[in-house]
Amino acid sequence: MPLFGAPGERIGYELYSHPDGAPPLVLIHGFTASKASFEVNLAGLREHFTVVSVELLGHGDSEAPEDPVFYRPERAVRRILQLLEHLGYGRALFCGHSLGGALALRLALEAPEWVAGLIVINSSSAAGDPQWRDAARPSMSEMAARVRAEGTGFMKKTRLYPAHSRRLDPLSRELLTRDFDRLAPAGVAGTAESLVVDVNAWERHPTLSVPFLLIVGERDADFAPNADAFLSRFPPDLARVVRLPEAGHAANIEQPRQFEEAVTGFAREIAYLRAPAAQGSMVLTALGGALVFGGLGLLAAALFFTGGNDSDGGTIAAAPETTRIATQSPVAQVAGTSASGQPTRPSVVGGTAVAPSPAATTPNASPSAAATATPTRPATVAPTQPAPATAAPQPTATPTDVPSPTAVPTASGPFAALSGPSTAAVGEAITVYAQSGGGNVLRTDIKLPTGQALTHQAGASYTSTAPGCYIFSATVYFADGKTLTATHAVSVGGVLCSGGQG
Repeated sequence: MPLFGAPGERIGYELYSHPDGAPPLVLIHGFTASKASFEVNLAGLREHFTVVSVELLGHGDSEAPEDPVFYRPERAVRRILQLLEHLGYGRALFCGHSLGGALALRLALEAPEWVAGLIVINSSSAAGDPQWRDAARPSMSEMAARVRAEGTGFMKKTRLYPAHSRRLDPLSRELLTRDFDRLAPAGVAGTAESLVVDVNAWERHPTLSVPFLLIVGERDADFAPNADAFLSRFPPDLARVVRLPEAGHAANIEQPRQFEEAVTGFAREIAYLRAPAAQGSMVLTALGGALVFGGLGLLAAALFFTGGNDSDGGTIAAAPETTRIATQSPVAQVAGTSASGQPTRPSVVGGTAVAPSPAATTPNASPSAAATATPTRPATVAPTQPAPATAAPQPTATPTDVPSPTAVPTASGPFAALSGPSTAAVGEAITVYAQSGGGNVLRTDIKLPTGQALTHQAGASYTSTAPGCYIFSATVYFADGKTLTATHAVSVGGVLCSGGQG
């Protein structure tokens, strides 16, 4: 496995290229695990994505420095972004399990311009509230101290040890046990002390600005009861959920086909992948924070592989094909789990959220360059835009309401709509999202206020440079030849938008 980064804090990763240059999917495992967490999913995911499987510092083949500061969330985020930049990708779809899900969420909050979409599986570190942080921090500190004093042997008697799991298939159990057995004490201690709790960003959940899919394994008793409350903290038009009633904590392993189908369906819904011509597009509907897949269910979240106090202990080598379509009602208060964490840099709200911009060339799988400074935002995602071509109206003292997004045809047939904020400040990133349905959608294009057209994108971001009325438009192309357009107006700096819809 190649290593990337500065000496002493290099992380292992594996790049699985796609013959047609498909966009990247970044997989991040959980605490004490490794890239083996997604071994059973690789074949299915590689049919649609260029897969990048990352190993956290102190895990798998990654280095395990003694100083716990290396494991801090801001450093973990920076390493992954530097790796993505090194591989030549401007943005990616991120999927994390357990602790990896919390890190992926933290990355999406801090650098949304790098994230086309976010998938979280069973993550108590992501879901926890401040009370959870207060309770979890002492136990993680105690674990770190004991590991430094005794090594990792005592952990083999806990539910963290994959060999104890009766829900993992034999291959995953073998690979994960192998990688657990070679964990360095410094890596486990540093992660427990500096990442498991501090990666949590509970206070910042409402600022998420990228499409988000939560996968819930309902047999995970640690996470599933808090899933509704967790999901309710995010903007309802961005958050979706899919449930797998028979899956526990390691949901992607326990029901691999359903997991892979859900990931692909989500990627198509946000226009990160094209829908197969023969099957048409898979439509995923956000209903008050819930995502309904036609005929699909999905998986779950918590902190450890064998966690969740599964109600049955049977070995799951092949998951049943029957799943349940689930909808969710948001819960007013959150009672999830989480880790603390003072953000070390401000959250970037309103970054580009939906469409891919993979590199034009296939990246080299074995780089040797060390990491440098934090990557800058990719030029393809949130470029500095010139002022709109048309002269902006003079600001008025108080902005007036702009019309709400419009849906273009009939309620029963094909439709297109464009949504986003109605007002924004000068210099604030404005993110808009297109919605469509009622037919086989071939592609969606977004036109920015400058006239720049972004093809195959269902969302885009633009940063205003002066007061004005900024008009976005979305054009949806259907397989039957129908083309529909929707527009959305944003008042910037107090300027009046009159009309605003086209």
